[in-house]
Amino acid sequence: MTGRDQILELASIYGQALGLERTTVSWRLFQDTNKLDAIAAGRDLYLGRYERAMRFFADSWPPHLDWPEGITRPAPARQSA
Repeated sequence: MTGRDQILELASIYGQALGLERTTVSWRLFQDTNKLDAIAAGRDLYLGRYERAMRFFADSWPPHLDWPEGITRPAPARQSA
């Protein structure tokens, strides 16, 4: 599964679980309502944006929802003391 596939899969599951449209998930990830559509159409995603999106999903994933198999979940963000 490519990084593009992973982002799109997580966005789809996350959006469905929370009743969000793709444009809303795209805004939460990238502050761009069209970015997920662009990725799905084959546009590139820079590594930093990919990593921030994966961090968003890891930190914001609904607790009642299992993380999808086959996608490595980033370690939790470090909490400051």
